[in-house]
Amino acid sequence: MGDGSMKFNKVAKLVSLACGGVVALSAPTYAAEKDEDTVERIEVTGSRLKRVDMEGASPVTTITAEDMATAGFATVGDALRSSSLNSFGSYGGTSNNSWSSQATIQLKGASASHTLTLLDGKRMAKSPVLGGGATNINTIPTAAVERIEILTDGASAIYGTDAIAGVINIILKKDFEGVEVKIRAEQPDADGGGDNHSASFTGGLSTDKGNLMFTIEHFKKSGIVMNERPYTAAHAIDGEDPSVFQSWIGISPTGRTVNTGPNGGWENHAPFTNAGLDCADVYGDAFKGPLSDSDWAGESYCGYDYTTSAYLDVDQERTSTLLNYTYNISDDIELTARAYWASNVTTDVSAPIPGTIRFDEDMPAYTTAAGLDLRAVPEGGSMKYRFDTAGNRVRETTDSIYDFLVGLDGTTDSFDWNASASYNRYDVFKWGTGYQLIGATTDLVGGWDDDTNSFEGWDPRDPNSEAPAGATANSDARLTSSALEIDGGLSFELFELAGGATGLYVGASYREEKLDSQVDALDEAGLIAGGSGGAGGSGERDVKAIFMEMAFPVLDNLEVNLAARYDEYSDFGGTFNPQVSVRYNVLEPLLIRASWGTGFRAPTLEDLNQSASVGVGTVTNYLKCYEDGMDIKGCQIENEIPISVNRNENLGPEESESYNIGMVWDITDNFNMSVDYWSLETEGLIGSILNDEIVRAQAELWKAADEAGQPRPDISAIYPGTSVSQDGSGKLSSVTNIKQNIGLSERQGIDAKFASTFETEMGDFKLGLAWSHYLKYTDSSPEGGVQTISRNLSGTEYYPDDRVNFSANYLVGDHSLFYQADYIDHQSTDDENDNGSYHQIDSIVYHTLSYSYTMPWNNIVSAGINNLTDEEPSFRANGTYDSDTYDIIGRTYWVSFSQTF
Repeated sequence: MGDGSMKFNKVAKLVSLACGGVVALSAPTYAAEKDEDTVERIEVTGSRLKRVDMEGASPVTTITAEDMATAGFATVGDALRSSSLNSFGSYGGTSNNSWSSQATIQLKGASASHTLTLLDGKRMAKSPVLGGGATNINTIPTAAVERIEILTDGASAIYGTDAIAGVINIILKKDFEGVEVKIRAEQPDADGGGDNHSASFTGGLSTDKGNLMFTIEHFKKSGIVMNERPYTAAHAIDGEDPSVFQSWIGISPTGRTVNTGPNGGWENHAPFTNAGLDCADVYGDAFKGPLSDSDWAGESYCGYDYTTSAYLDVDQERTSTLLNYTYNISDDIELTARAYWASNVTTDVSAPIPGTIRFDEDMPAYTTAAGLDLRAVPEGGSMKYRFDTAGNRVRETTDSIYDFLVGLDGTTDSFDWNASASYNRYDVFKWGTGYQLIGATTDLVGGWDDDTNSFEGWDPRDPNSEAPAGATANSDARLTSSALEIDGGLSFELFELAGGATGLYVGASYREEKLDSQVDALDEAGLIAGGSGGAGGSGERDVKAIFMEMAFPVLDNLEVNLAARYDEYSDFGGTFNPQVSVRYNVLEPLLIRASWGTGFRAPTLEDLNQSASVGVGTVTNYLKCYEDGMDIKGCQIENEIPISVNRNENLGPEESESYNIGMVWDITDNFNMSVDYWSLETEGLIGSILNDEIVRAQAELWKAADEAGQPRPDISAIYPGTSVSQDGSGKLSSVTNIKQNIGLSERQGIDAKFASTFETEMGDFKLGLAWSHYLKYTDSSPEGGVQTISRNLSGTEYYPDDRVNFSANYLVGDHSLFYQADYIDHQSTDDENDNGSYHQIDSIVYHTLSYSYTMPWNNIVSAGINNLTDEEPSFRANGTYDSDTYDIIGRTYWVSFSQTF
């Protein structure tokens, strides 16, 4: 671009005017006096063309390292997940699932796989735990981060797959000189769990020829057991009868409960009949009852309090190192080299495995040597049994990430050029103990011996009868994903327009991706209760791409940008994505911007290669209802059958169309604002069809064909790769399912940001506000073979339509006082209260307060309180909550210290 473009643009600051809070705005377009002699072009997230301005045609929000430290965030993941741009919340690494080592970011409330995460403009390693579809933001070393740029616009025309909802670009420190040591500790107010601490060392050298920076960081946090927080500890619902099982939260019926089966009326009872004993006396403190059943008079349970052992949040320990090196080979060529490694060890504890033991023989009533009167269970009966005798389920996950980059940037009299090669690899090993081998327990049960007139072998009703070995097994997995990418491009100035020279960037890339996801043989066969299930399979592919950008400075105050990209995948074909954007300065301080583009997400290697798995589930038999002349929709006949889930090698990409219209207004030198309206429509979303839907759609096809006098078509005509089978009596015998490109969604919203500074004799004040408002969110689901669009879900459960971040920073001399408020709006639900009204999930405000003092010896000490008012999550009518949206740690106190030499 020529000097003409400098007539109406200035270099935007990289640090927000609001600074001191994560509600940062990009700096005002006209925030400083013009100095054309010092103007340089910079590359901004969302474009490969280097520009004079940071405020472009697409909205970019900046969070600096100082912002994160001041606001008390322990990790990069915490800062991103707290942003108002993370509209509906995102997964943060909670326990009792196979994702417990992960954390994600979901811009615009879209899928985590619709947000692309970059490290200095290059793709970060994708996590195989997430199927290779998203990045684990838990692995990034906070000490190495200079800033984070968040692009809230579709960008597939620039970056390719995944950039549907936006892009997170983590910019690393590069020109650091000296030594910096940081330590930080955080302690919750609540007793037990949730504390964390970290330490980092950063060193840097700079010369006229380049610089070298090295960072090593260690982070550790302790897990939280569920009963260490009052809202997840077992408790009876207020006003409910605590002697009734249904009144409790945190109590499972799978404790010690026998069922008399077909020969005893299918009744549930505590396994003993002693009138003076309760379940805790017999089986231990974690057991509750006997509790009666409000649905079945005369029946009872020995329930199990799983909150005494199950984790609410996980133990995590991470060590990461990063080396960044730049060297000026000549005045016109710069070498960049980067190496990054992280190891993240996560320990997740679940309560002992619950299981059902079936009795092939009569279990007679008798009195044990300890005086326990055991209840008889007829042949064919069973027992709900918590395997606390085998200990808790413990899953240790080790994530190891390797990332290497070598790049060259050069300039000539005619053009600029760049080339790079990068390789990243993400390895995961999961080691799980305390799981149940399905089917083994029945064979291990003993029986009554008439010769000795006693019970011989294991009697699960008797707490003093030792369970034999062989009922438990491990659940292990090994997963790996990797990517090798080579790319490069050239940028030119073509012809002059009224506003300056037209800029062109053309480039190409080649990428190889691999995924290998394997679980142990018993897990693969579905024989481990509570295990990992089927594996992600193995696959590889290559991706070739060509792309271009053009910037047309039509006038001094009007610029039109065009971008286009074509990607060719070896496993599903090609996709072309264009983008058009415009920025127009109506007045010198008032910028109007607009953009339109298409995007895509390629099916992951797991989507295309996941190994087939077989499980057992209950499915509604709509076919039988139709054949018997009953209403299909109201069918209540159910069959328990094998369900096969197969791979679909014919999946296509998910596709999107997005546009953004907004304005940026530098009202004064000390106050600026931006407002952007955005729309995102997606189609072909990859998902699994409900098993009931497959059978119902088959019944609807039969009905339509019969009414038309046509042959009955197979369900595969609507859902390719699926099938339904029946036996001779009309019972379902099997269902085959498969992933499909079946989903649609439409999203619309407004993002607004305000920032201001005030300099007074008493000190400086910096204020910032970021507000994200959802206008519309609809999705689709097939019903009877017909795609049905949902009502507008914005503002309903899981989908708060407003999130606000407000920050205020007061600086005087070497002192800084900071306050931040994070607001999450209320949500309506379909749950009806006792008075006939509908339950509403309350809005919530989290408050943060911190203080920093810059000492005279190049050191800074800071202290703060997060969640100042100790807010609990906002609850549904049944007392549960959405862990993706709300804080589970509670009020915490933190302190940090940094020393620079």
